Amino acid sequence: MKTVLIVGAGFGQLPAIKIAKEMGLKVVAVDQRADAPGMPIADYAYTVDTTDFEGVLTIAKKHQIDGLLTLQSDSPVPTIGYVNDTLGLAGVSLETALDCSNKIRMRKRLEKYQCNQPRFSVIKDLQQALEASKLIGFPLIVKAPDSSGSRGVVKVNNSEGLSEAIDEAFLHTKGEELLVEEYIKGLELGAQTFSENGICKLVLLHNDIISPPPFMIPVGHSFPFIQMDESEVEGIKEDIAKAIEALGISSGPSNVDLILDERTGKMKVIEIGARIGATCLPELVYYHTGLNWVKETIKSALGQPLSLDIVKNQPVAAFIVSSEVDGVIKAIDFPKEENLKACLEVELTVAKGDKVSKLRKGTDRIGKVICLGESVSEAEENAREILDQIKFSVIE
Repeated sequence: MKTVLIVGAGFGQLPAIKIAKEMGLKVVAVDQRADAPGMPIADYAYTVDTTDFEGVLTIAKKHQIDGLLTLQSDSPVPTIGYVNDTLGLAGVSLETALDCSNKIRMRKRLEKYQCNQPRFSVIKDLQQALEASKLIGFPLIVKAPDSSGSRGVVKVNNSEGLSEAIDEAFLHTKGEELLVEEYIKGLELGAQTFSENGICKLVLLHNDIISPPPFMIPVGHSFPFIQMDESEVEGIKEDIAKAIEALGISSGPSNVDLILDERTGKMKVIEIGARIGATCLPELVYYHTGLNWVKETIKSALGQPLSLDIVKNQPVAAFIVSSEVDGVIKAIDFPKEENLKACLEVELTVAKGDKVSKLRKGTDRIGKVICLGESVSEAEENAREILDQIKFSVIE
């Protein structure tokens, strides 16, 4: 029996734990929270910070693991790279993990290989941000370089907004530098990719739905991507593969955020994570293509051959559930069964009496809705209709 280590045991990691057990693997999980929902269902569970290189390595050695992975979160990826390098396991290297988990390192790496991306500057304080704004222009984006879940990412329209944006971004970084980059107006889209033997073998483009500024959180996705003709799509896929390979992602999944610049018509890479995407993307890939994205990620971590053949092309859409205000849930209204006919999954991760936060970052999500349709627009409409029926009474 092979052993896999899941780095993280929150809601986002539950599919990895469950599918690994279905595959007949021994599952070890680590999380900084002893009460993380995945801890009771793993074969072995340890309260260890997922960013603790040596702590996770100690657990990996104890169980003589055959591979390790995380889903939907950037912060554990360097830990995985460190353990892979130390134990000679398949998967992302520490150098690549650091390049993908730190937005400043990523920008510099993509710049070295002349990949399409926004103009950027690295700053430490307000004065440097003001100087950068003269070169980049407004509006611009201020980013914490080492955060995930859209934490510390703020759009700034003028110099008066810089100070507040910098303060917000510094709340979400452990470092002393921030990224200031060009705001690109255009079509926001994403991609889920899979690499094997140093080659980006599969690129699946998807539609993105983003919350309004200033926080700009992904609130939904849908497949297939149909907003341009096939020749344009192939060009974008080639640019994505170039960026994936430039970062040194030789195996496993990647999550790519893109904008198609309406001024130049060029695709610009916003971020690339060396892991599966969040906001229901693993589920959507499965319902859209028939590919079990999580299972293939586990196989890749174990160094096993992959099965990346697409078997269907089903239009699907998903939206996250969130609260409109901060407070404590007093009551929840849930859709009736007869209104869920086009629904593939609907889930709430909160109950009466729980604290909730207004949507400021990805982890403020409190549920999901996934629907199918005869077309992308119908799938999105079906998901929105169900989402609109989920009502929360919140005491602020």
